[in-house]
Amino acid sequence: MTFYISRFKNMNSVEFDLEVVTPMFLGGANNFEAELRIPSIKGMLRFWWRATCGIASLNEMKGKEAEIFGATEKKASFSMQIGNSDKIEPILRNLPQGWKVPVENKKFKIGTIDYLAFGIRDHKEGYTRKHIPSGDSFKIKFIFYDKNHQKSILEAFYALINNGGIGAKNRNGFGSLCLENPKKLDFSAKERMKGYTALSNKSILFNNFKVHEKWEDALSEIGLAYRAARLSVEKKHNYDKRLLIAKPIVQTGNSQERHAKPYFLHVNKLDNAKFQGQILFMPYQYYQPEKRNEYMQVCNKMNKKIAELSKG
Repeated sequence: MTFYISRFKNMNSVEFDLEVVTPMFLGGANNFEAELRIPSIKGMLRFWWRATCGIASLNEMKGKEAEIFGATEKKASFSMQIGNSDKIEPILRNLPQGWKVPVENKKFKIGTIDYLAFGIRDHKEGYTRKHIPSGDSFKIKFIFYDKNHQKSILEAFYALINNGGIGAKNRNGFGSLCLENPKKLDFSAKERMKGYTALSNKSILFNNFKVHEKWEDALSEIGLAYRAARLSVEKKHNYDKRLLIAKPIVQTGNSQERHAKPYFLHVNKLDNAKFQGQILFMPYQYYQPEKRNEYMQVCNKMNKKIAELSKG
């Protein structure tokens, strides 16, 4: 990590060297292309700020968010710049399939990475979108106009680097990034679950997975663990409980109602240039009050399976 501080009146600037760990499907208006875009990165930063801000009141959180990230009537308290983007070389290429697993109702097997890439990979044509490959690097520079918000913004940035990703399918482990010595999240948080996705006393980090030589093996392991946990909650061909985790499910034929899963797959690049996967469970108060108890029961069953598999 390269760290610079410059001061002019009330302005600070901080610059980071970042490396792409898992392929990043980040594009603009043309989804076929892949490009680094500040709005997309800032959008994920906003998400992780919400997750780490610790504000219980939704209205208070939205007010503080507008103060930091800007709104229609006010400018943001910081800006971001991308450097060394000329080193980025997007490619159109199929990814490694990953560890093979059987498919429900089918006689063939599918690679775990192909499974995680559902939606950005066509089952006949393969990957039709370019991606920024693992190993590419670039810089991100923050310029803070109000130093009072610098700490919370950087905490959100570290949370993004340590637990999330950028671009399509980032909750499935794609678009993971790394930098040198990022600060870690404090999982001793005692706050109760909120009505939006955020750290709480129910959050769990599963980080006892094996260390691998390749990113695709690390992603395959956590992908396989997540898939096994998801299938463990009910019998085959039943989807009632799995729909509590995330919607839609293709097999149900209903894509109108949507909500994202509370599981965040991520691949870390270690100091020894090896790779290790992790899964962050970060639940929220389920949007249907009458199903909140069942939602947590299903999550707890999945968590038990993930914990079992994360220990080898």
